[in-house]
Amino acid sequence: PADHGLSSLDGIVTSATNAECCTKHFSWQKSGFCFSQMANPPTQAPTVTATEAGTLTVFYPVYGEGEGFCTNDPPADHGLSSLNGISTSATHAECCNKHFSWQKSGFCFSQMANPPTQAPTVTATEAGTMTVFYPVYGEGEGFCTNDPPADHGLSSLDGIVTSATNAE
Repeated sequence: PADHGLSSLDGIVTSATNAECCTKHFSWQKSGFCFSQMANPPTQAPTVTATEAGTLTVFYPVYGEGEGFCTNDPPADHGLSSLNGISTSATHAECCNKHFSWQKSGFCFSQMANPPTQAPTVTATEAGTMTVFYPVYGEGEGFCTNDPPADHGLSSLDGIVTSATNAE
């Protein structure tokens, strides 16, 4: 306290960390001066040290290579020196939604380790065992079921809208 002209810290709100103190008391600073005085000041983008493909903990968009896609490869793999100023996402799907939702081909999503499909994968073989319900037309008045598609003359549920409950 004496280093800064104070006789004690009585009545002064203290913080456990320098960052917490800056956030609590100087969040109004546009210059970020308080944070800049820290021994290791934060940056606007994470420091990237990963060097193997698929090892970053964030995903970022890559434009100019075909249709564009999201990756967690080291930036150097795509001609970038860092991720400073590049919007990152916690998941591959979040990145694709944020940056490539306009793609009609779904190319960004197709690059995922387990890309989403338009219809759920069906493996149930016993009546009433599927985890989704779908409409069956042409058998009387029509109804919804969670029976395997083969029970109603279908080879799959591709292109059929499904619901989580029978009521939906």
